[in-house]
Amino acid sequence: MIKNSILALTTAVLVAGAALPTFAAPAPVEATNVDTSNLTDEDANDYTLLRLHEKGINATSIEEWNGKIRAFVVQDDGTQAMQLFDADSLAPVGL
Repeated sequence: MIKNSILALTTAVLVAGAALPTFAAPAPVEATNVDTSNLTDEDANDYTLLRLHEKGINATSIEEWNGKIRAFVVQDDGTQAMQLFDADSLAPVGL
């Protein structure tokens, strides 16, 4: 009887544990209104690179340029191109 109870309990735990990974992770939250005033320039650049990567932009380096963000982005063919983005929203800016 005890063997059956232990076996049933073990099976229940394993089944419940197997179901846990099927829950979907919450959607990532867009980083807006984040206070970056206390970050160093290097940390702020890293943060901006992270935000660009979250948008699917494969930027390797960035710099502030005339009120915009100038990013060097790896293209699908492996070449690198310069692209401009709005400093606040990181929306692409056309020339």
